[in-house]
Amino acid sequence: MDRAELGKIIKDARIAKKMTQSEVVGTFITRNMLSQIESGVAVPSIKTLEYLSRKLDISIQMLSPQNKSDMVAAGSGNFESIRQAKKCYKEGKFDEAAELVKPYLDENSEFFDEACAIYTMSALAYAGKNDADPQTACSYAREALRYSEKGFYACREWKVEAICLIERLS
Repeated sequence: MDRAELGKIIKDARIAKKMTQSEVVGTFITRNMLSQIESGVAVPSIKTLEYLSRKLDISIQMLSPQNKSDMVAAGSGNFESIRQAKKCYKEGKFDEAAELVKPYLDENSEFFDEACAIYTMSALAYAGKNDADPQTACSYAREALRYSEKGFYACREWKVEAICLIERLS
């Protein structure tokens, strides 16, 4: 599914519910951002897709690529993998979460920003575990440092934490 098709689905669902853009966005995103999404100019984040799905009472599957060929054609990541990675992170399965998002760490991926954040957080959490193999933990800390400054959710604190972990583990 390309951006234009995604935007059309969202707009059609909004119109079917007889809602204005302002009513849909509330305080979550701006009306201008929704307009850009509906016109195919902007690609919504995962959180925005989840929000729009709930607000418009449409299944999240309608807003995600339909099949593997759609994902490749659209250059987008697999929404379900990102969702599963978040679940693994919450369950303390940090190495699994990191592995699930690795395919989306390409800057051309539609889910690059989210993947960088999830990967960095997971790598830091794994590296900081007391029972982690020191060599593997150090490797994860270095990867966390690499991705801590990338993407929309880049965070200075993650960079500092990664540096401290690397120094402690080396």
